[in-house]
Amino acid sequence: MKTMGSAGSAKIRTGIIGGSLNNQWASRTHIPALTQSTCHEITVIATSNMASAKESAAALGVSQAFDDYRELVRSENVDLVVVSVKVPHHYEMIKEAIAAGKHVYSEWPLTVTSEEAEELAELASQKGIHHAVGLQARQSPALLDAKNRISRGDIGRVLSASMLVSTPGKGGFTEQNAIYLLQEKYGATLLSINGGHSLDALSFVLGDLKEVYATMNSNYSEAKVLGTGETVPKDTADQIMVHGMLESGASVSVHIQGGTYPKFELEIQGEKGVIRLSQPQSQGHVQFGGLVAEQALYPSGHLGSYGDQETLQRVFDETEDGSVTVNQVLKAHQALAEDIRQGTFQAPGFYEAARLHRLLETIRQSALTGERLSII
Repeated sequence: MKTMGSAGSAKIRTGIIGGSLNNQWASRTHIPALTQSTCHEITVIATSNMASAKESAAALGVSQAFDDYRELVRSENVDLVVVSVKVPHHYEMIKEAIAAGKHVYSEWPLTVTSEEAEELAELASQKGIHHAVGLQARQSPALLDAKNRISRGDIGRVLSASMLVSTPGKGGFTEQNAIYLLQEKYGATLLSINGGHSLDALSFVLGDLKEVYATMNSNYSEAKVLGTGETVPKDTADQIMVHGMLESGASVSVHIQGGTYPKFELEIQGEKGVIRLSQPQSQGHVQFGGLVAEQALYPSGHLGSYGDQETLQRVFDETEDGSVTVNQVLKAHQALAEDIRQGTFQAPGFYEAARLHRLLETIRQSALTGERLSII
């Protein structure tokens, strides 16, 4: 395995699988973030089409372009592989990168199944590479502010948390390029994407869930494709409700829904106050940033009589940062770069991804069996 980056100031040579300028996520986040980074240098682009790979490489001033990801993975000009393609392809691409001894940054979800995620985590550990998964909501300044307020006891002991996640997509209508999100077999569902990012954000702020009881159902068995009017089958849930308990003993209620008016809100009730995190311009994706944090503290240290409510005061606002999504992805890349240079493992990596996959699988099993289940 290359030890480049563990010392000195050389930039980390980075290859992007899925680095087409037509790839909305990579072109809007990874490419501008890595271009700004003082730690990285984009050296190779790979897409499934050579014309788009060359176009992207030329636009970025990159000399190497491939239409086969294996060539990128094998390139001597790459230290770090960024995987930004559809979820079903992650497993094979990451496994190849690990075998080649390359560091890896993968988009979330890491894989389709929790078993695949566990396998990749073990393989990466055996190979000694550094790895990260795109749970960049953890880089949100508003979430970090809320986490710090709770840690220092501003609102006292946390009693409960309620989270609402709602998105227009993944319901009765779909864009042409989002049809695959409506099939469980592809691993990119409402639960895994919107739910995964949001549940990880909740756990980041408040700690892990200890047990869950869930229900999942769907209002739509098919969806109409916008622009064409055709209908396509849908076997994914668009209504997901999770009730549970945190390791701390606090109660949690989560409602995730698709095909509905967009919203993200997390309200945390404490003995001495309340913190509310919301997303004014929401698409139901907490990882896009743009959060606002509000807080109310009870002057007497407890909530007074009914109706004597304190007004929530805005304590943090991300909406003033027009590049908040790119900046959070940049911070996530910088965290991995620091790990590579220092030989540490602080960035959320494949083991964290496997933990999150296990949580989602437990939610599925609870909904299937109707039982309250412990998180393993």
